[in-house]
Amino acid sequence: MGRVALVLVLFAILVLYVNPVVNFIDAYRDSKAESAQLAELRRENERLRERAATLTQPDAAERGARKLGMVAAGEGSAIVKGLGD
Repeated sequence: MGRVALVLVLFAILVLYVNPVVNFIDAYRDSKAESAQLAELRRENERLRERAATLTQPDAAERGARKLGMVAAGEGSAIVKGLGD
């Protein structure tokens, strides 16, 4: 009877360790996912900082308007067709 009780106590102790181990594994996976998301956000932050730096340049408004197809006063516009699709 003593050995059976010892085995049951050992089994109970092992069962008590299962939940913390599962929680640890979940936390480890979450930390990896959060690290990947943090790296992506850092890259986006750097890209946005570079974009903000270009917007502070004196000709930023003109370059933005030209990208939208606008022309300055006194300029004519031209449409070129057939330049590759």
